[in-house]
Amino acid sequence: MNYPSPRKYRKGTSKTPICNIRALKIPGFFVGAAVILVSGLYLIGGEASATIVNEHPEKYSFNPVCRWCGKIKRDESLYIALTNAGMSPRVVYDINLGLENVFDVRKVMPGDLVFVDLDSLGNMFRFELERSPWEHYSVVRHGDTLLGSKDTIPLTYVLRAVKGEVDNTLWESMAGLGVPAEAILKFTDILSYDVDFLTETRPGQKFAIMYEEYYFNGEQIDVGRVMAAHFWMSDTNYAGIYYMDPESTAGYYTLKGKNTKKALLRTPLVYRRISSFFSHRRFHPILKIYRPHLGVDYAAPIGTPVSASGDGTVIYAGWKGGYGKFIEIKHTGGKIHTMYGHLSRFASGIRKGVKVRQGQVIGYVGSTGLSTGPHLDYRVTVNGSFVNPLKYAFPDGPPVKSKYMADFGSKAKSYLTLLDMLTPPVKPAEKEQMAANE
Repeated sequence: MNYPSPRKYRKGTSKTPICNIRALKIPGFFVGAAVILVSGLYLIGGEASATIVNEHPEKYSFNPVCRWCGKIKRDESLYIALTNAGMSPRVVYDINLGLENVFDVRKVMPGDLVFVDLDSLGNMFRFELERSPWEHYSVVRHGDTLLGSKDTIPLTYVLRAVKGEVDNTLWESMAGLGVPAEAILKFTDILSYDVDFLTETRPGQKFAIMYEEYYFNGEQIDVGRVMAAHFWMSDTNYAGIYYMDPESTAGYYTLKGKNTKKALLRTPLVYRRISSFFSHRRFHPILKIYRPHLGVDYAAPIGTPVSASGDGTVIYAGWKGGYGKFIEIKHTGGKIHTMYGHLSRFASGIRKGVKVRQGQVIGYVGSTGLSTGPHLDYRVTVNGSFVNPLKYAFPDGPPVKSKYMADFGSKAKSYLTLLDMLTPPVKPAEKEQMAANE
């Protein structure tokens, strides 16, 4: 299906509103001698424009049409956007029903364009969602039937690979070789369960990455999956290979099929430095006494996002004495709990009983409670006892299923072959080390 309408209506030049949504809910509204049929009305940023499609009154069908155009705002759902524009819940229901097997409306993003055509009774007879120049969705009414469809233009797919050596920082070294920021972030996310790239990277360490890029009309528009990630340290190395098994279970695995994902993230935020380590006897800077500090303090600016270290359920979100604004999460299985103190505020929707995913933002760094400056107090208990989150060996995620190991091994080998073809070969010693990676 083609989408000429959005592009056509954007060319309107009139600044005078000719119809409005609430008026169209009144049947048979007045039409004068110089009536024109309007099928396009835009309301963007307080302005309106209309496009005339029929200038002949004798051909008037007395079924005036209003087109509303809007843009999804930050923290706004499709329902809120449409009802705020004056559309009835029934219109929104029809749109959701038409898109039911085509698109999940919960996935609308800020910036998505929305077009709704209404008849004189305020009923929706056409809806269009333009997420990008190459991705469109529509719902069209045919009598009592709502027909939803997806119209996408295939993107050009390119597989790229880069190898290099850390000079100053990993970020600068990878970016200097042309690796896009999104691919660098994905690379560090894959290996962050084993490597703290903020404190453990050193000049001379080596990295390799193979990732997808997508192009539209010759212009790069997106970075896809990282297919292979490698990082060599002085005494060991780490690898993550993307694999989806025939049951559609996907993840990143070492060359021997172990999941690179752990039960918990090693660090739940991007921090500047560790201001206080795990200790059974630390001098408290405010209370001026020695007492245990059974967590790790991460110094970071106020407002720095804090993520859930693992999947689980929030069992406390509120004020907790000297910890200030505080969150506690019980993780899957119930043996592991994580705690996040001195927050400035909680993320939207975070409250007791809410389920969270690993990496989901739950709050923001602050300095509430007994605190000398902005930081996160991060604590972990296993079976009720506090452990040092920087040293505790948290369990791995599920490995590749044994029945799919042969298939995984074949795909991993093909990725490594492509990596060697697309980049200069690594040294023999490093190849041996790579093969020994677990």
